[in-house]
Amino acid sequence: MKRVLIALILVGYPLIGCSNQEAHTNYTSPSRQEVDDFIKENDIHPLTIEETKDSTILLLQNGIYYLSNNESDKLVEDYVGWSGNDDQKVNLGMSNTGMPHAHVIINDELLLDEAKEVKVEFHDGTTIIQPLDGKRGLILFYDKSKRDLTIQSELHLSIYNQDGTVVYEDSL
Repeated sequence: MKRVLIALILVGYPLIGCSNQEAHTNYTSPSRQEVDDFIKENDIHPLTIEETKDSTILLLQNGIYYLSNNESDKLVEDYVGWSGNDDQKVNLGMSNTGMPHAHVIINDELLLDEAKEVKVEFHDGTTIIQPLDGKRGLILFYDKSKRDLTIQSELHLSIYNQDGTVVYEDSL
C-alpha cells in the first residue's frame, strides 16, 4: 500500500499527516447516510461539509476528515488535525496537493456577525469567493474538478461585510 503525504499550513504552523489511501484505487464519495453515521459514531461537530466526486470533507474546529469509499465500498477515513489556534480571530490553512483547498474558520463572534463573504486568492491569482451564510467554517477549492495538482503554499484571505468593505485580511 502506498502512503500519500498530505501537507497543511495553518497560520504559520506547518502540519503534515499521512494518508493510507492507495494511490491507484478509485475512490467514491460516501453516501449522506454514511457521512451522518460517521459523524454520530465519532461524536464530531463539523463546521462545514463539502462533497466532491471521490470524497467528503468534514471541517472541524481543530482538524479535517477526508471520507471516501474504496473499490470494496469500505469507508476509508483520513484525518489531519491541529491545535492551539482557538484564540485567534480567524484560522487560515490549506492543503496544496491533490485537490488543493483553503479552509477558513472564524472564531471571533463579532467578526462572524459582520462577515458576509470570504475571498481567497491563491499564488497564481486564482480567486474563489464564497458567501458565509452564517457558517463559521468554509472550504474553498482551488479547482474542485482536478485531482492531481500541486500548487504553492501561498494565499491571501479577505473577509467582507455586507457593504463590500474588507473587515479582515490575512496571508499564508
